[in-house]
Parts: sequence; structure tokens; C-alpha cells
Amino acid sequence: MYCLLLCLGMNISYAQVESKDEAVQLIKIATGESYFPFVDSSFLLGGWSKALVEATFSLMSVEVSFEILPWDRGLKWTQEAKSLGAFPYIASKQRSEKFLYSLPINFVPVRLYVASDSAFNRIEDIQGKRLCIPHGYSIGKAEQTVIDQFAMTINRAKDGIGCVGQVQRGWSDAGLTNGYIQAIKLRHQTETEDPIRIFPQALSSEPLYFLISKSYPDAQLWMDRFNQAFVQLAQNGQKQQIDQLFLAALSKQ
Repeated sequence: MYCLLLCLGMNISYAQVESKDEAVQLIKIATGESYFPFVDSSFLLGGWSKALVEATFSLMSVEVSFEILPWDRGLKWTQEAKSLGAFPYIASKQRSEKFLYSLPINFVPVRLYVASDSAFNRIEDIQGKRLCIPHGYSIGKAEQTVIDQFAMTINRAKDGIGCVGQVQRGWSDAGLTNGYIQAIKLRHQTETEDPIRIFPQALSSEPLYFLISKSYPDAQLWMDRFNQAFVQLAQNGQKQQIDQLFLAALSKQ
């Protein structure tokens, strides 16, 4: 699912955007919290995606302020142009109607989990079973592939920890998590010893994006500028350095 990094319109003039930058002291960027390892105030540099987005804006010579908001509110306020953009979000058909997408900034390895005492020992065992997905969570291509492949029905819970609780109690049979999460990390959030068992194989990979509302002034110019800086971040080696820093930290979790 890796996307080709295309840099379109390299010779676009950014004079209009740059003239506005001079009048703006601080650009607001919306993000969420507790989406390990991508945005997490308790993790390295506030998260992998945050570090990449911050480095990208630094190359643009734009000073930004990160606002941590509930995920739905962050997207809503960005749509209303209260923030320049929001991250990290997956793509969906509904969002594509209202937002511009950056190049992928991270990729989420999607893995399946079951209760620690579940009789399901192979991924194939969850054929036709119940999958828990949190309310407000958009089902991306990766998740939809899993749902279709195994003919699963959808249950909803308040949030990710709610889904863990449903799976533990047998109200749902399985849930999806990003492959960087270890079951032991959930002990501190659920106060339960080994609440789930995560299958080791990644079922798919879901890209995460920086979004800008199409209603934001000069939205396309801003997105072109962001993408060009992100490509530059990769070309000058900074992105690889950031990626390696986080991969090393994750290997110690």
C-alpha cells in the first residue's frame, strides 16, 4: 500500500502564501492524543508523526502551534478553517470531499487481537465473527479489507480501550490495533494482566496523512508547499534520521 512520493508542480510560486506568513505570528495545527507511537505526549518528541510534521514546517520556515483536541473536534475545527491542518488521519471517501491530503507521513501496520484466553489461535478462526471498532473511528481501506476478507460484523465501543473491554468480556470476538502496540502496554490502561493477545502478522498497512480543509484560504498552495518540504525532508536525510530514532525507541518497548 506504499504510495509513490510524487512532487507535483515544483516550480509553483508561493508568493501569495508567503506574503500571508509574514502577517501570521503562529499557525495552528490540530492533532489528538494517545495514538502511540504517532502522537503521544508521553513518548519521544511527542510522537513520530508530530516530529515529522514539525520538521516539515521548520523547512518551510513556518512557526506552528500544536493544539491537542479530541479527534473528532480537531477534524471539525480544521474543516471550519480554525486550524491550517490536522494530523495524523487516515483517508476515507467522506474526508476526500472536504480535505486535501498530504503525502503519507507514516504507515500503520494493522494487526488483529483477541482476548488472552480466547480459543481463536489462528487469524482464520475469526471468520464470520464480531469485530469491535471505536465510535468515530473511520474505517479505512486496510480495515475494510480485513472486514471483507473474513466476513466480520461490526460492533462499536466508546474508544480503543472500550473495544479491549468488549473483547475481554466476549461481547466482541476481536479488535484491530496498530502493530507498534504491545499487549503489555495495555496493562497500565486496563489494570488487567495481559488483557489481549495480538497476532504477530500485520494484515495490511494504513497510511496516515496531514489534512487541510479545502475551504482554508490558499489551501492547495499550502498543501503543495507542505508536500514539497516533506520531499525535501526525505532527500536531505532528516526524515530517515527521525524514522530511525523512533524505530530504535520502539525496539526497546
